[in-house]
Amino acid sequence: MAISLKGMRKITVNGEVFLWKIRKKISHNEAHNVEQAIPVQHISGGQVVFISIGFTRAYGGYDNQSPESVTPKMIQPLIEQAIGLGWKYGEPGNAIRLVRGALVKDTKYGLPD
Repeated sequence: MAISLKGMRKITVNGEVFLWKIRKKISHNEAHNVEQAIPVQHISGGQVVFISIGFTRAYGGYDNQSPESVTPKMIQPLIEQAIGLGWKYGEPGNAIRLVRGALVKDTKYGLPD
């Protein structure tokens, strides 16, 4: 699975270049307090990981929380964590998700195997 290069941001982690993306508009799921998932892929392609960042950017929502900005400083340690947990970023494969410190195959709901 590949992700569109339009609007991608580059980040270097351990000497490797990765691409990540933030939606400009808040999605329907985020507006209903579903954690935002950031797609990340190695610049050469390979397996995509969706990184759950632990919050939503929506104003209010069900919890009336304030939105936070997503920065490279937030994304870098999560990419390192995914690699440490066994993300094979250089190999092709189905997308996986990093949720609360665990890699899961269910990218839609983020449920453990």
